[in-house]
Formats: sequence, C-alpha cells, structure tokens
Amino acid sequence: MSKKNKLQYAKLIANPGAGKGKELSTQLKVAVRTLEKLGIHTDVALAKPKEEATRIAEKAVKDGYKLVIAMGGDGTIEAAMRGLVGTKARLGILPFGTENNVGKSLGIPETVDEACELIAAGDSRKLDIGQVKVKGAAKTYFWELTVVGLVAALFPPARKILKGELSKIKDAAQTLIQHSDSSKVFLRMDDDSRVEVETMLVVVSNTPMFGKNFLVAPNASLEDGLLDVSVYPSFTKAELLAYYASIMNEGYSENEKVQHYRVRKLELKSKPPLEVNADAIDLGHGDVKIKCLPRALRVVAPEPAANPQAVEKEPDVEMPAPLSPPTPVEEKAEPALAPGRKEK
Repeated sequence: MSKKNKLQYAKLIANPGAGKGKELSTQLKVAVRTLEKLGIHTDVALAKPKEEATRIAEKAVKDGYKLVIAMGGDGTIEAAMRGLVGTKARLGILPFGTENNVGKSLGIPETVDEACELIAAGDSRKLDIGQVKVKGAAKTYFWELTVVGLVAALFPPARKILKGELSKIKDAAQTLIQHSDSSKVFLRMDDDSRVEVETMLVVVSNTPMFGKNFLVAPNASLEDGLLDVSVYPSFTKAELLAYYASIMNEGYSENEKVQHYRVRKLELKSKPPLEVNADAIDLGHGDVKIKCLPRALRVVAPEPAANPQAVEKEPDVEMPAPLSPPTPVEEKAEPALAPGRKEK
C-alpha cells in the first residue's frame, strides 16, 4: 500500500499510439495492476489523439481527482500538463515514448514498476511552466521550450519524417532553402533590457533538452522562476545545423557566438515575422509574448540531482543580467504585460 496506507483514486491518461502500440497496451495493464497493489485505484482514459489529454485532465480536476497520471511520450505528458496548470492536482508520469525528455528532465524511472512506486510514494515538487502568446492566438503552456524561427519552420516536415513519411524530406529541404537567412528581431526582457539583433532563430527554454536530446540550455531549471533564452546571430544555416548536431544526444558545445539570457518574461517582434512553435505545437507567425509561471504545476518527481553538464553561472541577483549581452537598443517605453488568464 502507499505510505499513508490509504486507497487513493487517480485518473490515468494513456496514449495508445505512443511508443510501440501493442507494448503500451501490455504495459498499461502492468501499470494499473502495480498501482492497485500500491494503493492507487486508477480510472483509465485513452487519449487519441494525444491532444485529448488536455481535455481529459481538465475534466479530471473538475471531477475531484487529486492525482492525474499521464502514460505515453512527451507530447501526451505535456498535453496532460496543460490541463493541470494552476490547479492543486498532482501530475504523475509514466514515460513511454521515443525520447522521454520530460521524464529525463525530472529523473523519472524508465521502468513501469519503478515509476509506479515513485507515484505511490507521493513526493511532489512545484515546478515552473512557460506560457506563450502569439498575436491573434490563444495562450499556450509549454514544458520544454518555445522556438521562434528556423527550427519552428522545420518542425512540421521533420515530425512527419520521424513518423516514417520519408516523402517529407523534400519538403524539409525546400523549407530550409527558402527560409530567410535572418530577420531583424527585437527583444524586450523583463520590461527593462531591449536588444535588437539579426538572427534566424531564438530558443526560449524551460528545460535543458528538447527533441533528439538537444542540450540547448544546460543551465535551465524548472525551479528558478526563469526562462533561458538562446539567440544565434551571424549564424549561417550550415553553421546552425552543425551547432545543433554538436549538442544532440546530450552533448554540449560552447560557442561564443551564441548569446544567452535569463528572463522572467520576454516580448519578441521580428521583421519579417518568424514562425513560432511551443512543445511541437505550431502557433503561426508574428509578435510573441512569453513568460515563466513559477511553481505553477505540481509533479510527482524526485528531488533533482546536481547536473554535471551545467555551465557555471554568475551569482544570482534580484534580476539576472544577460550572460553575453549585445548592445541595447533604445525604444519607447511600453506598458507592462497584464497577467494572463488560465488557458481554456
């Protein structure tokens, strides 16, 4: 039984399309049986497509569930997360995808039995979540990152290629060739610092890794109330692709051309407008407002271990300064961002 020796009730959201479908069906039965032995009775709901996990999680909270468990890949887990932001319900995680970046970032065991034991132990952490708003679109929560520019443009064909649609390789190549070499990007950070830069990519990270374990932000933390911003000025497309190849599979490649910042919130404008993507969700083009929602999500996860990949930071101050700042650009003052409402 659980440490409280008391039966708990949980909504278990599983994506039958995650990982190897038949294997997930088998492991889902194992999870239900193991959790029951540990004192957690689960009501199972299948999320297909995975985006349904958001609606299911929201309804679970309304129905009074204090524990919602997501079983699947990163997309399923992140979809469930969006339904729990700002609530008192806890998110349990059973990673069962291809990359499992969410589980890795939290130290979640990869075996079903061990992950179930962690959930039954009940220790939870309050973690930061990102919120992004593209002009003309609804607010969206993100767990890993928001990308603005070339990587966002390549996401749709790349995702289909990974699913086996090799015909989309041509689309990806055309997107890469036709994409603008750079845009004029204006960054306004924490209502204070203003930066203008020519670049084809800006990455705003809440976690250290994304995708094929690209270690884009080694210092990113889920508990510091900050987002890590990476800007790539003066990179050619070939240099940018080579750089990302060097940080794949949890590698880290220091490059003095990359500019790093830590912010609580960020406004970004680009000319011409750049593509925006948050946790594999295409959000269109245009002006972007991004902010960190500190401690907005309760997740059942172990306390973090020291990160050996982390790059030494400057001591924190009340408002962390840019790590490698370009010359600020003077602009007219603008009103502060209004607090966002909970995503529907």
